[in-house]
Amino acid sequence: MKKIFDNHIIMSGIYKGISGMSLFLSIRLLIDYLGNDMYGFWVLLFTVFQLVLLMDFGIQSSLKTRIPVFFHEKRIDKVSVFISSTYKFSIIISLIIFLFFLIITKTVNLKLNFNISELSKDEVNYLLLINIIFFCMTFVANIHKSLYVAFLKGKYAEQSIAVNQFLFLVSICFLVIFSNQNLSNFAKLILISFLNGSISLFVNILYTIRFFKIESIKISLLKTKENSFLNDVFKLGLKFMIIQIGFLFIFSSDSYIISNAFNPREVVAYEVVNKLFLFPYMILFAALTPLWSLFAKHYLEKNKTKLLNDFKKFNQFFIIILLCLISLTFITPFVVSIWIKEPITLPNNLVFFTAILTGLKIYVNFYILFLSGLGKLNFYISILIISILLKIPLSYFFVDLGFGINSVLISSLIIIFFWTLLIPFKSYKIVKSINI
Repeated sequence: MKKIFDNHIIMSGIYKGISGMSLFLSIRLLIDYLGNDMYGFWVLLFTVFQLVLLMDFGIQSSLKTRIPVFFHEKRIDKVSVFISSTYKFSIIISLIIFLFFLIITKTVNLKLNFNISELSKDEVNYLLLINIIFFCMTFVANIHKSLYVAFLKGKYAEQSIAVNQFLFLVSICFLVIFSNQNLSNFAKLILISFLNGSISLFVNILYTIRFFKIESIKISLLKTKENSFLNDVFKLGLKFMIIQIGFLFIFSSDSYIISNAFNPREVVAYEVVNKLFLFPYMILFAALTPLWSLFAKHYLEKNKTKLLNDFKKFNQFFIIILLCLISLTFITPFVVSIWIKEPITLPNNLVFFTAILTGLKIYVNFYILFLSGLGKLNFYISILIISILLKIPLSYFFVDLGFGINSVLISSLIIIFFWTLLIPFKSYKIVKSINI
C-alpha cells in the first residue's frame, strides 16, 4: 500500500477518478437545480473559466519543463527566481484579463450572441464579471499544480482538484436541500458562482501554502531580478500559450458553436455525453501528467532506451483503453438514463463520435506530453494553427449539411485524425536522433 501511495502516476489517476465521480454527481444536481437552459448557460461560463486558466502565456506550463532543467544543470539558485517571476507575471496577466472581460461586457451583447433568452443583458454581464473576478484570483493561486508536477510530485496537483470538486459537490447538496427552490434563475446562478469560485480559491491557496512549506522555497514579488534566462523561458511560455488556447479552442469551443447555431438547451445533450467520456480521459491524462517532467529528465540524461520503452508500454496499454471505450459506448444510454433525472434525447451517432474522439485524444496527448516536456513545440504549433483555421468553417459546413450538434464532433475528428499520424511520428524521430 505504501508503494501505491508513493506512486505519483497511480495516485494521480485515483485522485482524478474521485474528482471525476464528484463532477458527474455535481452535473446531475446542477441540471436538476438550474434546469436545462440555465445549465447550458453555466457550461458557457465554465468554459470561459477554462480559457482564463490557459491565458498565462504558457508561463505555468514552462515551469514543468524548465525546473527539471535547472536541477539537472545544478542551477538551484535559479529555481526561486523563476517561481517568483512566474507569480509576478501571472498577477499582471490576471489584471489584464479582468480588464479585457470588463470591456467585453460593455461592448458586446453576449445575450444576443449566444441566444440566452432566460436572462437580461445586465444579468448575463453581471454573472460573467462575478465569475471572472473569482477566476482571475484562482488563476494565480492555481500555479501550485504546475509546481508539484515540476518537482515530480504530481499526485498532489490532482489531489487538490479532487478536494475542490468534492467540496463543490457537498456544497451543491446543501444548496439543493436548504435553499429556496422558488429563487429566480439569476439568483440560483449567483449562488452557484459564489460557491464554485470561493471553494476553488480556498483549496488552491491551501495547497499553495502546503507546497512552499514542504519545499522550503522563499519567493519575493518585489525584489525579483529577471535574469537573461527568463527571456528564453518567456519565449517557451508563448509557445505553450498558443498550444493551450489552440487546444481549448478546438475541443472546448463546441458548446459556443452549438449555442450560436442552435440554442443553449442543445448544449446539454452534448455536454452530458462529453462529460461521461471525459471521465476516462481525465483519469488517464492525470496519471500521465507526471511524465511531463520525467520525459524532460530522461531526455536530458540521453536515456533513449527508457523513452522508447515508455512509448512501447503506452501503445500496448492503449489497446486496453480502446476496449474500455467500446464498452462505455454501449452502456452510455443506460448510464445517462439513470444519471440525469430529466429525460435527454441523444442525437444519433453522438455517443459513437464522442468515443472515437476520446480515444484519439488520449493517444495523441501522450505524445504531446513528450514534446511539451522537451520543449520541442514548433512542429506541433504549426499543425495546431492549421487546425484552428479549419475548426469553425468545418463545423458550420457540417451544420449546413444537417448533421446537427454532431457537426462539432465530426470537425474535431477530422482534425485529430491527422494529429495521430503526424505527432507520434515526430516524437519517435526525436528519440531515435538521440546520440548516446
